[in-house]
Amino acid sequence: MTDHPTDDLTDDAVSTDLLDELANLASPPPAELTEGLFDRLFDRWLTTESPLGPVLVAYTGRGVSFVRTSALVPGEQFLETHRRRFGRPLRRADSTPAGLVDALWGRPGSVPEVDLEGLSAFEHDVLAATRTIPLGQTRPYAWVAREAGSPRAVRAAGSVLARNPVPLLVPCHRVVRSDGSPGQYLFGPETKQQLLSSEYARAHDL
Repeated sequence: MTDHPTDDLTDDAVSTDLLDELANLASPPPAELTEGLFDRLFDRWLTTESPLGPVLVAYTGRGVSFVRTSALVPGEQFLETHRRRFGRPLRRADSTPAGLVDALWGRPGSVPEVDLEGLSAFEHDVLAATRTIPLGQTRPYAWVAREAGSPRAVRAAGSVLARNPVPLLVPCHRVVRSDGSPGQYLFGPETKQQLLSSEYARAHDL
């Protein structure tokens, strides 16, 4: 039986030009396909300015999911903290979510989408109630618990706010103790007081 003419070819005998021609036959996948794949595998992140100085912001296709100051959580630590908390890696963003910058600065009418996936119903309710507190105003922790549907869960509501994934966008700094004192804050009580004083002034300037 006569062998097929190509059976004696080895890898070394195959023309490099032929391999190049074969490789050129493959077309790159559509951009929308690769972008969609990245969206499923990665969240995006960026750095921008805020009243607290530079902040690092992570977001998904559903909205902003994580905000921390670069002073509290430096860049590399932010990536690792996000991965541990959300189970997803981050890649640099090439655009900024609509309304994000205005919302970080507390400008009226700026309400960007937030992604609170993975939180319990109570946590959602606490953060949703907190987000309704207007610029230049405060509410006590008891009010937040009541608005969240659990009036006796004042301490639990405070714990939710202490873990707020999106501070400034959900203005937990506007929640104070029943005696009017600022109370604790993710970025420190002094920072909380500075934010409140600044917002009170700006609210009266509007």
